[in-house]
Amino acid sequence: MKKTVQASAWALGLLLSGTAYAQNNRTTVQQIGDENTATDTQNGSQNAITVGQVGYSNDATATQTGNRNDISQTQDDRYAQATATQLGNRNAIAQSQRGSGNFLGSQATASQMGNDNRASQIQVGSVDATTTQVGNRNASVQDQLGRGNYATVLQIGNDNTAQQIQGAFGNRATISSTGNRNQSYQEQSNLGNTATGVQLGNNNRLSQKQLSADNLATATQFGNRNTAEQYQGSDSRNEATIEQTGSDNRAYQTQGLNGSSGGNKAYIDQDSFNSLAIQQQSGFGNDARTYQGLSGQSSTVVQDGRANVTVVRQNHP
Repeated sequence: MKKTVQASAWALGLLLSGTAYAQNNRTTVQQIGDENTATDTQNGSQNAITVGQVGYSNDATATQTGNRNDISQTQDDRYAQATATQLGNRNAIAQSQRGSGNFLGSQATASQMGNDNRASQIQVGSVDATTTQVGNRNASVQDQLGRGNYATVLQIGNDNTAQQIQGAFGNRATISSTGNRNQSYQEQSNLGNTATGVQLGNNNRLSQKQLSADNLATATQFGNRNTAEQYQGSDSRNEATIEQTGSDNRAYQTQGLNGSSGGNKAYIDQDSFNSLAIQQQSGFGNDARTYQGLSGQSSTVVQDGRANVTVVRQNHP
C-alpha cells in the first residue's frame, strides 16, 4: 500500500504533530515555525519516517519503497533541504541540519538501493552532503561544520564503510568505492582543501587527513587489499597523489608532520603486487616521485628543506 503525507506550518510558534499508519507504516511530523514543508511517501510495510522542523522555509522529503526501512530528518535552520530515498529492506538514514549564526541553508541528500545500508549526515552551518549506496550492508557517516563545504560518498557493492569529517570553510571531499569491504576516511579541518579517494576492488583501505589550508590529496586504488594513507599537516598548498594498480600494495605520504611545510609535491605510482612506498616531506617546494612495477618493491623518501627533487623508478616503464 502506498501512502503520501504532506504537511506545512505557516504560523510562528505553531506546532503540528501527527502520526499516520498504513500497512504498519509510521510517519511522525513535528513543525515549529513558518513555511516548513515535509513530504513523506511510503510503499511497503513496517517503514518509519520521523521529521522534526524548527525555523522557516525548511524542506524535508522522504521516500520509502520496501519493508522495515527507517528515515529520521531533523532541521533547526532556515532554507535547509533534506532528501532521503530508500529502495529495499531494513535500510536506515539519519539527517540532522542546524544553522549557525549567518550560516544557514544546508543541503543533505541520501539514496539507498539494497538492504541493511546505513547513512548518517550531520550538518551545522551552510554545507552540502550527498550519499549514494547501492548494495548491501554499506555504512556512511558525514559530519560537517562551517560554510561552503561539500562532501560526496558513492558506495557500490557490499560491506563498504565511509567517514567524512569537515570543518571551517570551502573544503571538498569525495569518496567512491566499488567492490566489497572497502574502507574510506577523510578529514578536513581548515580552509580550501580538496580530497578525492577512489577504490575499485575488495578489502582496500584509504585515509586522507588535511589539517591545514589549500591542500590537494588524490588517491586511486584498483585491485584488492591495497592501502593508501595521506597526511597533510602544517602550512598550505601541498599536493599528494597516490595511484595503485594491483594487490597488497601500501603507500604512505606525509607532508608537514614535523615542521612547516608548503608548496610540496608528492607522487606515488605502483603497478605491482606487495610493494611499499613511503614519502615524507617537511619544508617548502620539494618534489618527490616514486614509480614501482613488478612485485615486492620497496622505497622510502624523506625530504626536509627547500626545493629538493627525488625520483625513484624501480622496474616501472
